[in-house]
Amino acid sequence: MLYFMRLATLLLCGLPLFAQDAVNRAWQILDRGLHDGNPAKRVQAVVAMGILRPQGKAVETVESAFQDKDYSVRQAACVSLDQMKSHQSIHKLHEALNDSAPEVVFAAAKALYDMGDPTGREVMVAVVLGDQADASGFFSSSMHNIKTKMHDPKGLVMIGLKEGVGAFLGPASLGIPVAEGLLKDANASGKTVAEAMLANDRHPDVVQAMHQGLQDKNWTVRAAAARALALGGHREMFRDIALLLDDKKEEAQYSAAAAVIRLRQPAGPGAASQKAAK
Repeated sequence: MLYFMRLATLLLCGLPLFAQDAVNRAWQILDRGLHDGNPAKRVQAVVAMGILRPQGKAVETVESAFQDKDYSVRQAACVSLDQMKSHQSIHKLHEALNDSAPEVVFAAAKALYDMGDPTGREVMVAVVLGDQADASGFFSSSMHNIKTKMHDPKGLVMIGLKEGVGAFLGPASLGIPVAEGLLKDANASGKTVAEAMLANDRHPDVVQAMHQGLQDKNWTVRAAAARALALGGHREMFRDIALLLDDKKEEAQYSAAAAVIRLRQPAGPGAASQKAAK
């Protein structure tokens, strides 16, 4: 019923009004996720925002997750800022190096390293060398735990999972919700990962396949398709992505919400603010 109501709104009011309504709803969905009593839902909402451009409200919303009492949400904030390449958040990531959870420290260090901040490299080198004597004193207690996990295969795998699969898929990373979904549904993993990797492929057949993925029976495919189409800048798919704001799976709603917002974000200001921050 909601699907047809939204479609009716589009037909009666036209795309501009529909788009603004969709963006407003998208922020409401993400805000709901950020304040959900379940930390897993909060994580999903934060990670979904990793595809947003590093602009105003998007950056402020992700940074607010550093105040969360659950370490996994704070870790997700580091991951999303890393994916966004939010250079204006470097000071926040420096503060995150003081976090009591080693997962957060590791994620903050990785984000800093990826954005060219020397402190991020310093943390990584300290882990590799097993010597923190020359480090900046950010991680006295956390470093021991990080080193332990780095030498524990299971711990390393979990850190890798919670970091998302961005290390392997680059800017088309699926994020934590989809990564966890892949582990639960092996049958969907091939299609889901392929859609993520082809986010920047503009061949008509590929775009059409991703468009069809928005209606796939598996939520990980729907979520990946929405993210990939948004990252590929396919504004012509805005309407169909926006319809996923009513998806039965909240995880897909979060991905669709972030996709809707990204497709309406101006490309210029974000790039300018990044240059200014550098």
